Amino acid sequence: MPVLDIQSLVKRYRNGTMANDGISLAIEEGELFGLLGPNGAGKTTLVGQLLGLLKPTAGSIQIDGVDVVARPGYAREQIGFLPQAQVAMDDVHIDELIFAVARLRGLSRSEARARTEALIERLQLSQFRATSMRAASGGVRRLAGFATAVVAPARIVVLDEPTNDVDPLRRRLLWDAIAEMREEGTTVLLVTHNLHEAERFLDRLAIIEHGRIVREGAPADLRSVVTERLRLEVTATNGLQPHPALDCEPDRPGSYLFDNADLVIVSSWLEERRKAGEIVDFRIGPPSLEDIYAASVGADTP
Repeated sequence: MPVLDIQSLVKRYRNGTMANDGISLAIEEGELFGLLGPNGAGKTTLVGQLLGLLKPTAGSIQIDGVDVVARPGYAREQIGFLPQAQVAMDDVHIDELIFAVARLRGLSRSEARARTEALIERLQLSQFRATSMRAASGGVRRLAGFATAVVAPARIVVLDEPTNDVDPLRRRLLWDAIAEMREEGTTVLLVTHNLHEAERFLDRLAIIEHGRIVREGAPADLRSVVTERLRLEVTATNGLQPHPALDCEPDRPGSYLFDNADLVIVSSWLEERRKAGEIVDFRIGPPSLEDIYAASVGADTP
């Protein structure tokens, strides 16, 4: 039995907006599963229904076989949640916030204190423990919010853009903490726009658009969407004219896609341009999750 089982979930708002249109997902124990999609795709609505904050128009949501549509309180007991918006309570110190949430989640005073101290050390927040949330930087506020989401044992942890504003060093600490949770059997549902992190860390993902799942699977498996293409990354001098076989990407200077069948002619062209001093370095590799995402969003997929 999956830890989280969503079947044919529909959410239509009173104004007629179809936010979720027949979403089905099965997520296993200890799995790191990602939800990707453009703004307005239906990700936030889906999370709201998981948390029991919104009632579906149709369909079912079960956690360990328990119907959480009928028992929304059970969902809130089983899920730790980090929202995309920064945690409020501006005048509360960071250690006080983590401790208070631990107590609200049912931990005893001694358990809450021990867990708070462990997370402060784990996330290297010791120097900020007496800092108010108002005075803390965006990254520190984000880490404090993450700590509140995981301070008490949870069957599922939902993280909405957890690494926003977090510096590279502490971002690594955060991912290490997520890895430890998974080893202990916690299921993690990640809502993100960070395609690099998604490709590196996710076990599986679903791309959502217009309230429907348009792609689902492991990042490596989804490369079949663009399997006939390769990516070229070029560091060049000014004035390089791309080969006609290369498709330029307006938002990514020096990045191109081309068909597998053109590998020989593109490689020959690259060598010529390198000898002419027009290219400093280049790399050819398989398509990335970003390419899969671009091919999926806006495509006419079932």
